[in-house]
Amino acid sequence: MAAKRLVFAFCALGFLQTSFAGFERFWIFSKDANTQVAETWETLSEAEQRALIQRYQSLKELPKAQGTALHQRMDWFTQLPEQEKQKMRETWQQMSSQERKDLGLRMQEASPEERPAIRAEYMDKYLAPKSLSH
Repeated sequence: MAAKRLVFAFCALGFLQTSFAGFERFWIFSKDANTQVAETWETLSEAEQRALIQRYQSLKELPKAQGTALHQRMDWFTQLPEQEKQKMRETWQQMSSQERKDLGLRMQEASPEERPAIRAEYMDKYLAPKSLSH
């Protein structure tokens, strides 16, 4: 009987020593996350709500210059023949992040006539037939 009480006392002390942080998520009557977000939103003033919405929209949108440059690059890539697209994809996958940045800078600074030569240089470097060594 004393052993049972001793075990019960240790279990009770162990339970009391545990942290109750986050315990409300296991409680059946606690509020869900959507309700908490809605209540937080309602506590903001209209000016704060507008500022928060504008901040979110500005984070979502690309700056005009970046958007235009991205669109131009996408247009250029879509105009390539399918075989060239595949070669560029394979080359891109084999390049390091720094080499990708360098290629981007070179392509931006190059004239339209020089760009195919730069592209061919990189494709030759990464897609050259690999020699088999026995």
